[in-house]
Amino acid sequence: MRLLILASESKRRVQILSMLGFKFLVIPSYVEESYTGNPLLVARRLAFKKAFTVWKDYKFAVVIGADTLVVLGKNILGKPKDKESAISMLGSLSGRWHKVITGVCVISPKGKVSFHDIAWVKFRRISKEEIEEYVETGEPMDKAGAYAIQGIGAKFVEKIKGDFYTVMGLPASKTYRVLKNVLD
Repeated sequence: MRLLILASESKRRVQILSMLGFKFLVIPSYVEESYTGNPLLVARRLAFKKAFTVWKDYKFAVVIGADTLVVLGKNILGKPKDKESAISMLGSLSGRWHKVITGVCVISPKGKVSFHDIAWVKFRRISKEEIEEYVETGEPMDKAGAYAIQGIGAKFVEKIKGDFYTVMGLPASKTYRVLKNVLD
């Protein structure tokens, strides 16, 4: 079996890959994240950049990169820059549906496989006080859209359509199938 490398230090992605039964190394890729353009293409492009940056040094391995975007209307909500931007993002999501796109790229000596998954999330109406309390926990500060569905941010989620793990950062079923094909 080939060596599998996750090109991310995301605790959520580590958790999902471990849950799926894969053994892997974590070698983060530090690429500049730019969020301009079509959100679907942005997620897939960033996933490729992350995977390729690591794969260049480990061409014998299978490297997986991923990027998750929160999209409200036509606007990509990246990671908040500060508490004020986190408060603003969460306020804009209050009472509304938004989409979460996770792009994934797997690069190996066999070639490249890219895919994405989309889930829809609806927030209940949340008060300014709830938002401020949540931001003070620090949880939103390194998350796209300023929330973690698997954490405290779950209290804002009213409905979800699609794969929960896509919102968390890695579509579990699709990722499993692709990796099994590439690793075997």
